[in-house]
Formats: sequence, C-alpha cells, structure tokens
Amino acid sequence: MTDTAPAYTPEDVAQLEHMVEVLEDAVADAMLAAEDRGWSTMGDATDGAITRERLLSESRRARVMAVADPLIRRGVSLRTAYVWGQGVAVEAKQDDNAGQDVNAVVQAFLDDDTNAVSFTSAQAREELERRFATDGEAFHCLVTAPRTGRVQVRVIPHREIVDIITDPEDADTIRFYKREHVAKVVEADASGGTVINRETRTTYYPDLRFRPTTRARTIDGHRVEWDKPVLHTAVNRQTGSLWGVPDLYAALPWADGYKGFLLDWAKLVKALSRFAFQVTAKNRRGGAAVRDRISAGAGDGAVGQTVVTGQDQSISAIGKSGATIDSESGRPLASMVGAALDLPVTMLLTDPGVTGARATAETLDQPMRLMVKSRQRLHADLIATILHYVIDQAIKAPAGALRGTIGRNPFTGREVLTLAGDQDRSLDVTFPDVDDANTAEMVKAIVEAAGTELLPELTLARLLLQALDVEDVDEVLKLVTDADGNFIYPADRAAATSQQDAVRDGDVPQD
Repeated sequence: MTDTAPAYTPEDVAQLEHMVEVLEDAVADAMLAAEDRGWSTMGDATDGAITRERLLSESRRARVMAVADPLIRRGVSLRTAYVWGQGVAVEAKQDDNAGQDVNAVVQAFLDDDTNAVSFTSAQAREELERRFATDGEAFHCLVTAPRTGRVQVRVIPHREIVDIITDPEDADTIRFYKREHVAKVVEADASGGTVINRETRTTYYPDLRFRPTTRARTIDGHRVEWDKPVLHTAVNRQTGSLWGVPDLYAALPWADGYKGFLLDWAKLVKALSRFAFQVTAKNRRGGAAVRDRISAGAGDGAVGQTVVTGQDQSISAIGKSGATIDSESGRPLASMVGAALDLPVTMLLTDPGVTGARATAETLDQPMRLMVKSRQRLHADLIATILHYVIDQAIKAPAGALRGTIGRNPFTGREVLTLAGDQDRSLDVTFPDVDDANTAEMVKAIVEAAGTELLPELTLARLLLQALDVEDVDEVLKLVTDADGNFIYPADRAAATSQQDAVRDGDVPQD
C-alpha cells in the first residue's frame, strides 16, 4: 500500500494562509494588551469618565504600590508629611462673656478616644491623606446618639459603597449612599458554644446634608440608618462623576516604567560583568588548558591575576566601548511620577544628582507648597463640617450640652440650628505655615505686632506657640487663662499662687 500526500487546492492554501494571518494578529493584539496593562484607552466610557470598576481596580493596585514600590511610597510619604507633619490647631471662636462653652463641646469630641481611632489622632489623619492617594475618596459615617448628641466617626471602606443616589432633578444633590458588605455575625450553636457566620448586608445611609422632614425607614426593603449620616469627600473628581480619583492614578504607569528601566539597567550591568575576557585557541585542547589556568588563578576571588599561555593561544579583555550603563537615563520616567504627584523629582529621588541643581529644586518648591496648602484647606473644610454637625447634635439632643433653636432656611428648606442668644459658633482650623520661615524672624514679627497693642494677649500667645512649633497649643493656653477664658500673665499667676500658699501656711497675717 502506497502512502500519498494529500492534495491541496489553491483555495485551501489561501484559506490556511488567511488563518495564519488571523492568528498572528490575535497574538499581536494580546501582546499589546499586556503592554498596555495599567493604561486607559481614551473613550472607554461613554461620557469620557473613568468607570467605577476601573477606579476600584487601580485603587487595589495603588494600595500595593504605596507599600511595595519605593518611588510611590516615597511620594505618598512626602505628601503626607507636608500636609500633616506640623499638626493642626482646632478651636471654636467665642467671646469672654459667651453664654455657652462651645469650645468645650468641640474639644470633648476631639479628645474622645473612640474618635481618635478613626479621625482625630495623628495616625488617623495620616491614614486619611494616604486614603486620598490610593482611593481618591473617603466616606465618614457619623454615628449619632439621639439622646445625648454624642458623635462617633467611623470610616466606611470605599469599595463597600456600590451606589450614590442623587436628587432626580439635581445630580449634584446627594441623598443616599448604598452600602453592600459582608458582616461576621457571632451566633450560638446547638452545643452551647458560638459560631461565626458571614452574611451579606445592604444598608442605605443619608448624606450629611440631606435631612428631610419625612424619612422612610427602608428603601427596597433595606434599612435606612438616619442616625448615621455619611460625609463623602472626593479628590480629583471628574466632571460629571461623583467618585474620587486616586492621587496615584496618573503616577502608577510611570512608576512601573521606572522600575522596569532599573531592572533592565541592573541586568545590563550584570551581563557586562559576567564576561570579562575572550580566549582564542587553535584547538579545543588549547582552550581547555587556558580555562584551567584561569580557574586556578581566580579560585580565591582575587583580582589582577596573570595567565601564561602558549604561542597558539591568546587572551584579551572584551571591549565595552559604546555600552550604556548610565542609570540617570531613567530620570525622565521618575520625573513623570513626580509630575503626577506634584513633587519635585529632586525630593522624590532623595538625590539632586548632576542634572538636578539646588536652584532647580527651589524653583519647583513653590508650586508644591501651594499644592500642600490646597490639600490642607480640604482637610480643614472636612474637619469644620464634621464639627458643625457635632455642635448641631449638642443643640438638638434632649440631654445635649448646648441650648439653641431649630429652624429651617426658607429658601433651601434645610434645617438650621442657632445657639441661644445668637451666640457665635464659627471655628478656627489652623495649619502651621509650610514655608521655611526663620523662627527668629517669626518671633521678632510677633513681638513687633505686640508693640502695636492692636492684638489681644491670648492671640499673641497662640501665634508665639505656633512659631515655636509647640505640639499641643491648646493645653499650654489653658495654663495662661482663668476660668472665664481671660489671659493671665504667667508671672502674675505664679505670684498669686505663691501668695495663696503663704496664707495657707500662716506666713502672711490675714486681716
């Protein structure tokens, strides 16, 4: 039996060639898709906005990069340090003869241990700034006790907020946040012990500014937590979108590029150092002899060895002229990471280098400082908004610490709370100046301002403490004020205390 090759018609060959071309195109598309991972294609969303799914995906990636990638970690740490490194001072403005101590309510909220965990401590504030870098937004849930007015702040993970419900006639007016999360529930079992079960829960939270007169208990059968309003803070928000965009969103692809460049550079240097010499021999036996001599000479790891070869053998160093081993060639990639984070590359790389002169660093420093002040104003507005809510609840609650009246704005219909006697309830949220001003010059300016006698002593004392970078300004000011909040010079207080001690000990006769 004779085997014969299958016969192919020209049409079969053409079809096979077409299939090969299709497969090659598919492989090329797959390779391009792999290279474009981390980048967004323009026009992915119908309205030009980045989809929520893409934001959550990049947020997860940013969280890892903020810990694992040195460049990203450095950038986030720098921004956080500039925003929160000098702390913040918070107090309520009030006159010496104010009827109610609003500042006491504010300070009690700030000193509450349960709020320190999630909002008021230095760690919580730094975590909030890092959350803006990796998530682009924060959801603060204000758990309120209706009877006492006590407010506890809790942070809802942004991935658990699956929808934002707005006014059907006004997309900028938010009404509810829909939350879906898996809760761990401890339940009793048949043996008298306990077991942990997981259940998926759906809950609706009202926006902090949405306080209607009629309040539904449920939406689509799910509970509405009216006593737990949510304040949503979003950064880098796109036009037409309610979701925030992480600060790191634009930096991640370039950080990947810089990392890839350094890996390739390290491989190049390693490759150049692996082969140092080239040996030429007329036959295999001569090559083996030279190899043995080289191995014997380099066995102890020493350098500068001498190899003696025969006439038919030669050894020479491999030329490296033209090989590029300059790691500074990747600096533009790092500059793009700095541009995305509004940071000078000289600070990002912790080394000015040859091309990054000090003058260049100082030129770029001012825009960065303006960025820091802008972010500090965002935090100041967030703190003030929550504290105004705290004051409102202290007025509304039956056992609240403040007295006042409840009304409604005739134009907006929103609830308005006023302190008794129309007392001022404004707040001061002050960040120290981020400029590198000389401490001596600042103290001199404060002393000169005191000479004008136009500023109260208590204000001058606060400015002086801030200039000297005292951590807890409010605690120090308590030492120079009386029970009514009036300023007392430390020398006068010390003299009065000394006289009281003398009277108590009987050293001074009493009239």
